[in-house]
Amino acid sequence: MTAVWMTARGAGLSALLLLSIATAIGVVVSGRGRATTRVVVQYVHRVAASLGLGVLLLHIGTILADSYAHVGVRGAVVPFTSSFRATWVGLGTIAAYTFLAVAALGFARGRMAGSTRGAAIWRAVHMSSYAGWAIAMVHGVYSGTDTSVPWVRWLYVICGGLVVGALAARLADGRRTDLVRGAAAYRSAPPSRPAPVRIPQETSR
Repeated sequence: MTAVWMTARGAGLSALLLLSIATAIGVVVSGRGRATTRVVVQYVHRVAASLGLGVLLLHIGTILADSYAHVGVRGAVVPFTSSFRATWVGLGTIAAYTFLAVAALGFARGRMAGSTRGAAIWRAVHMSSYAGWAIAMVHGVYSGTDTSVPWVRWLYVICGGLVVGALAARLADGRRTDLVRGAAAYRSAPPSRPAPVRIPQETSR
């Protein structure tokens, strides 16, 4: 394998790790928490996402420059047209488009948050990053020539564990919050009084 191909694979794995960290932190920051903590975690989320996108662009650039894969510009831009593992490279293209769309709308978040419709569109597109992450995982596993290497497999396990673990923790936190709110509402509700029992009166004949 050429040095360019090895650089492309290294950049791809690095991008997957950074974007997995960003996705996991995004799940965590969407929950409840102190305002100061949320600001710090949101900053780390954006830094990890920005670094991930930068390394992703390096991955794409080196893939295009590599003669071993022979992906080509068309194969990288148009999904499922690559001469090298077309299906799995095509999924990588879709994942890249998803992350780029989320990043582009991230810069316009301040303006879009001013309207209900804009905020809903931003939220829907931002949520698509979960699908983009899952597609990127499949792309990495099946398009990489080093998937059988033990440390690469462990990297996929770590990336999957980060995001799945964050989702599980977020769902558990939401369930606990609902239970606490339900208990508080039950305690604050006024006690119900039993309905009076009416005894039918006998009618005189």
